[in-house]
Amino acid sequence: MSIEERREISSRVLALRELMHGIVNDEGPLVPEPLREGFRSALDELDRRGAFDQVIKALRPEEESDDEPVARLEGALQRVGLLGRQLELKLAVIDWSAERAYGAWQRAREVGLPEVADPEDDASFDASNPPEVPDRERRALWRRARKLLAKLLKIIDDFFSSLISAIPNVGELILELKEALESVLDR
Repeated sequence: MSIEERREISSRVLALRELMHGIVNDEGPLVPEPLREGFRSALDELDRRGAFDQVIKALRPEEESDDEPVARLEGALQRVGLLGRQLELKLAVIDWSAERAYGAWQRAREVGLPEVADPEDDASFDASNPPEVPDRERRALWRRARKLLAKLLKIIDDFFSSLISAIPNVGELILELKEALESVLDR
């Protein structure tokens, strides 16, 4: 495993952390307000526990002079497709999806927040008799951003799930919270 591959994987772990924090802290309608503080607390807990740092540290075997830990790590990463061309492809797919998701999110921010909350976020919403509310265009832009961010998190699943299966005992808490955030966005 090259140092460049380790750096690339580490940078993607940090990018996932930034993405999750960005989604939760965004003032827009990505995360329903009643859930926002719970997500913030859960992310803060992951940071306090050093969950993201543990994943990154696991990519640097402590005894690099000894070839055995490095060989074990390389074997595990090779087994899950996180080396060489397979890693490049997975990262290219993530980049492609991220470009679309971040573009939609930026466009929604530029247009601004809807004046009225999305009625579909209300549990009493009746699809057979939708209320007439203003800002359909703004809500549509925020819905698109939400959907593309949810897709991005699903694409990251392939990469991150592979990573934590290759490096046991790290990352499970991150994956759980990421999946909860993904399901909230995909509404």
